[in-house]
Amino acid sequence: MKVRRKAWGHRLCARSFAACACIAVLAAVVCSDELHSKNKAANKQYENKNYDEALKAYDNLILEYPAEQRLKMNKGAALYRLGEYEKAEEEYNQAKDVKNKKALAALHYNLGNALYMQGDKLSAQNNQQAMEKYKGALENYIKALDAHPSDKDTKWNVQLVQKKIKQMQNQQQQQQNNKDNKQNKDNKDQKNNQNNQDKKNQDKDKQQDKNKQDQSNQQQDQNKNDQDNQKPEPTPQQQKQEDMKKDEAKRLIEQFSDDDKELNKKPEKAGIVGEKKVEKDW
Repeated sequence: MKVRRKAWGHRLCARSFAACACIAVLAAVVCSDELHSKNKAANKQYENKNYDEALKAYDNLILEYPAEQRLKMNKGAALYRLGEYEKAEEEYNQAKDVKNKKALAALHYNLGNALYMQGDKLSAQNNQQAMEKYKGALENYIKALDAHPSDKDTKWNVQLVQKKIKQMQNQQQQQQNNKDNKQNKDNKDQKNNQNNQDKKNQDKDKQQDKNKQDQSNQQQDQNKNDQDNQKPEPTPQQQKQEDMKKDEAKRLIEQFSDDDKELNKKPEKAGIVGEKKVEKDW
């Protein structure tokens, strides 16, 4: 959808000059006819799409008639056709003192178009200033409707720019949501990474403690071995006593071993083992 520029959108103010108020009281008729004639010639260049030539002609007329606001509007229209939307906006802003109601409606309509086109350009570049331009366009379209309430083209552009603004607001909201989601994800990832790092540090500490304990146990074993190795050799007397103890222990083991064998033998007769008979008294 494009802004509508038909009807009096960016139409030159040629016809209004025919009934313009006198510029210089002493030469009212001559001034009006001369300005009208030169402006008509400049408008001819514009209508033939010779926008560069029209722009030069308007510049010359502005030098001759600096008080005529509608010449600045015509210059703005030529700049608009050349794609110089920022410069067109400047010219329209300088013509805001125009008194004619119809010309004032055309001024705000054209200024709205210039701002709208800047908004489109900035929007294509993902520039956030596009919103400001669209809102400026909407403001001027509304002012144009105040001056000319029945103009359909202005109403069309009002609806168009409102959709643009709504679309940009939705995009900005979506971008903000995506940014928030990304931030939340980054925070979650950062927290997980921190937790993982903490766990690694804890595992590392545990491993270090285990290594220290293992080293301590190894050192204790080493010390014990060293102590065992450092025991003095027994003297011959001590060795003899030790041998005697071993022989005595061996003898006792063999003795008990024989007793075990006797105890485990099966009795020859039935009855209670170990029962004693009472002898008769003769």
